[in-house]
Amino acid sequence: MRTVGSDVLCWILLGFAPALCAQNTPAASIESNDTSHVTCGDKAAVSRTVTSDIFVSPDDKRRAYARVVARAVAGQANWERTFAACVNNSSLFVGSNGNPFELVFLEEATDIESGNSLEIVDWSADSRRLLLQLAQWQYGSPGVTRSPLVYQAEFGIFQQPDLSRSFRKQFGIDCSLEVRVAGYSADGKIVIETTPLTPEEEEVLAIPSCSRKKSQWVLTISSESLTPLPENPKIVRNAKLEPQPEK
Repeated sequence: MRTVGSDVLCWILLGFAPALCAQNTPAASIESNDTSHVTCGDKAAVSRTVTSDIFVSPDDKRRAYARVVARAVAGQANWERTFAACVNNSSLFVGSNGNPFELVFLEEATDIESGNSLEIVDWSADSRRLLLQLAQWQYGSPGVTRSPLVYQAEFGIFQQPDLSRSFRKQFGIDCSLEVRVAGYSADGKIVIETTPLTPEEEEVLAIPSCSRKKSQWVLTISSESLTPLPENPKIVRNAKLEPQPEK
């Protein structure tokens, strides 16, 4: 669980790094329960909170949901121009065996990545692992970094593989790719999809794309290794979805 004092962060962003607070490239419109990429909007910055559906494990013993808060903070960039900053925090709540939901994970904004979102992908077939996708970005800069996150529900432990190390192992160079966590395959393996970085992203990140084609991989968490998939695997959906209760 990561925490950063929000008031301190906003003071840093507003006082010393106004360029970092510009709005990101326009994002696709989001559904009311879509926590994959939540911002304060494309034009007039407006604070918003998005809460996912409830993901129920196959054995009906565990339930989880994600919540993303994007908070607009108005500030003065210089004497001639004002700007609106947006800072995010993303939370995961889990309840087991009929017990109330508890906060088990919190990702807050940092000075170099003021935006983040958390998306629940699926429960594993044995109901022990919750697969998530964590997105992080800097407002005003191109690109969004997405990475897999696995919650071992029995032990309350998170696993977050270092994909930069995985790419280095696979391709033999320091490189990067756009990542999307697809879900679990029929045999219970984690599948991710990758696409090349854009030229602008390569320039800003000062790192090349590992490959120039879209690919799918099996990710082994324990060894942080990638195994290429020659064909599109069948992605299964294990969790049952329930809407949030109306208040």
